[in-house]
Amino acid sequence: MDPLAAINPYVSLKDSPQLGGVYQKLPARSTRLLKYKGREQPPGSSENLLIFEFEKHKVVDIKSQYSALSYTWCHPVLDDFKDDLSHAIICDGQRMPIGLNLNDALQHIYVESDIAPSLLWVDAICINQSDLAERSEQVALMTSIYFNAANVVVWLGKDDRDAHEARALLSEYTPALKEIALELFSGNPDERIRASMVNLYDDAKLHEKYHLTPKTMEAWTALVRFLSRRWFSRIWIVQEMIFNRSHLICCGPLRFTWADLDFFVSLVFGAQWHGLNFREVEQETIKIARVFTFHREVRMSATEYLSNDPRFSRLTDEEKVYDFAQSYLLSSAFLEATDPRDRVFALSAFVNSYAAKLDIKPIWLKADYTLQATEVMLRTVQILLWKTRSLDMLSYVNDLACREQTDLPSWLPHFHIPGAVASVESLLDMHQGQKYHAGSLSSAAPTFSEIYLHMDSPGQELESQGYLLDTIDQVFHFDSGLLSILEICLTLPPIYVNGQSPIEALWRTLIAGRTDTAFPAPAETANDFADFVKGGLIGIAMEALDSSNKEILTRLFTVLGEIEERCPHPSIPTAGRFKDILDSVLADMDGCIEMLTHLRAYCPYRTLISPTHWGRKGKAVFHSRKGFLGLSPHSTQVGDEVWLLKGAKLFHILRGVSVESADKILLGEGYVHGFMEAEALQLDGMSYNPVMIK
Repeated sequence: MDPLAAINPYVSLKDSPQLGGVYQKLPARSTRLLKYKGREQPPGSSENLLIFEFEKHKVVDIKSQYSALSYTWCHPVLDDFKDDLSHAIICDGQRMPIGLNLNDALQHIYVESDIAPSLLWVDAICINQSDLAERSEQVALMTSIYFNAANVVVWLGKDDRDAHEARALLSEYTPALKEIALELFSGNPDERIRASMVNLYDDAKLHEKYHLTPKTMEAWTALVRFLSRRWFSRIWIVQEMIFNRSHLICCGPLRFTWADLDFFVSLVFGAQWHGLNFREVEQETIKIARVFTFHREVRMSATEYLSNDPRFSRLTDEEKVYDFAQSYLLSSAFLEATDPRDRVFALSAFVNSYAAKLDIKPIWLKADYTLQATEVMLRTVQILLWKTRSLDMLSYVNDLACREQTDLPSWLPHFHIPGAVASVESLLDMHQGQKYHAGSLSSAAPTFSEIYLHMDSPGQELESQGYLLDTIDQVFHFDSGLLSILEICLTLPPIYVNGQSPIEALWRTLIAGRTDTAFPAPAETANDFADFVKGGLIGIAMEALDSSNKEILTRLFTVLGEIEERCPHPSIPTAGRFKDILDSVLADMDGCIEMLTHLRAYCPYRTLISPTHWGRKGKAVFHSRKGFLGLSPHSTQVGDEVWLLKGAKLFHILRGVSVESADKILLGEGYVHGFMEAEALQLDGMSYNPVMIK
């Protein structure tokens, strides 16, 4: 029995007695294909039902003689649409209910267009969804089904105003973009296109040169909505598109090509070209860029996968396979799957394909829909921890406050819960994040972790070798305000452990020690921090004056005075200097508003700091008993411990299970300023000891 049968609307329908005779057992390596026979209007009904017959074929025997459909079971646009499967077709003489979007797709293919193939493969119809054995076998065969198809017909849903706006914009701008890119690259083939190079939105000279019609922001936003249709973010479409390069992408009567869409997105959404302000749909544009980037990465030849990474060259072929598998499991976490188990099953084709090129037979889960989703994820993560000998996976556990299921091991990322892993803002995923090597002498030559999984134990503990660096004695949250954050430097000694001033240690910690282009962050980043602080202090002062809150103003000047006395730094204005700044601001309110708007919109430090402090999914700042400063999960408490696990790139924050037990639970990853480049390995008395994580 399928424990998740309730999420598959076709399971109960296909289990009905009248369809029992339609789904006969399939021979090995075979599948069913739909053959269109016409239309029929049942007596007393206004319906015009499409009529099909099933044909059974061995997939390899019918290469290029059929098409495969790629679509969404759910509504193509709406998130809250409940499909009652009130539409139907006739198949082998029996009425078969189908969903709205599938009905629209079949009507378009066979009635409204001239693209009707002689045979068509459709997963919801051609697989007996109520037969778990068949379902698992057919999922394992899907790579072959799509690979051997003559083409893949992609159905994005019916056309609407957004689709037509997108079609018009893409048709006009894509050829021009190709000309622009060719001109830029012809001068220097190695030069990357920078966001400041091209203003697509309102550069009159550019529009005139390339004969472009200026588009309104509404037209650009319509394109964003079109590219946010649900088909694009489905996890199964990755293999449907990659294992067959012949695609016919349909949105009603409109036609698109993947190559043009990918080219456009890679330049415009990937680079956020100058002139385009997608602030209202920023998250959507980020997701669109991620979708196409993921497809691009998967398309990459397996021989090219991380071939320039010196760390990768040290792995055995078997280790490369599992490194590949872990990378794509994590990077695909933002994609959608109706069945959470498909996060693993949908990637099997890529794991096996890459393994075959290296002549490796991998240990990987076969599609088995009798397993619970948690069991699938637990087995998969166990395999990856064991085979990669890397603790990177532990960086993707959710904060304790965000874990929806608390009966699982604390070290297990919740891949089975939609959006859980994708929402984790791991330090490893930030720019330069892969340069941390807290537990190895070099990021290019990492130390492998020692991991033992106690899977026969009721607690399913993960055992590793670790070093307790320190215990946390203070925790600060970003939402407590800028003044509270600045006060942190007053808790530090005059000289931090690595010789830096308290203010420098603070500004570097808040951005996890890196910028988008460098780790460690260059010294001039302090200037950006100064702008960030200046804008924040002015905002606090103006709000206090507006509300006549003398306490806030008094606190502001007290904090600045204490910093000036105990740890002065050019990034922080003195109390006297800030009074002068405030007086000049009050004398020119229009200029003040303009300055604050500019600082908030264009301050680089604000961009750098934002990934580390997004609410409960972000980080807290901690101070430890020995005076170390760092970042930790939002749920960190006083008394939690900062551990360096052998071979880990980052630190990990652990909490004791109880006073009586030495076992720990994992809160998440951590950053400790001054210790991210193996400095802890040089400490006197440093040695690893066993640590058990439940």
